[in-house]
Amino acid sequence: MANLSLTRVNQKLMQAKQLLQVVDVDSLTPVHLNALLEGAAFHLVCAYQHYLREIAETYGLNNVVVLRSEDDLIGAFEAAKKYPAEAEELVALRKDATSWLVQLQSYYDSLWRSPVVSESRDSDNLITLVDINAVAIPRVDVGVVLGWQREFTALVLRQRETSAEF
Repeated sequence: MANLSLTRVNQKLMQAKQLLQVVDVDSLTPVHLNALLEGAAFHLVCAYQHYLREIAETYGLNNVVVLRSEDDLIGAFEAAKKYPAEAEELVALRKDATSWLVQLQSYYDSLWRSPVVSESRDSDNLITLVDINAVAIPRVDVGVVLGWQREFTALVLRQRETSAEF
């Protein structure tokens, strides 16, 4: 059976890489830069979800579409009485607060938080102002997101090479 998730992982990693390399950052407006960073983060998180499935497919597990986290992956492997090192490494990354995975997920999750509504009103404007900068979004730049992409790609290539040996 072909590993369908492998193709999606490769595609999403390449899309993130292309977003981050095609641009002259200094020429971007803040809105364009945020769109670029958020788009790249989306592709990386999407690639990660597909990578969880890829690992499960590689080991012949069923119902890979329901896997959403490392815990789901570990549970599926335990049910199949399999214990691959790839899944354990991902769990260790998730537990390390300084890992690229935790930083990426924290940034991505912050994009879903609602802005804080300011109680101040402009005297000429009857609409309550919303300060979109009041949302606690971790500060990232193209270099940080490109680092996440490179580290994730290196992990995928290394784990694929290791699993291919067995």
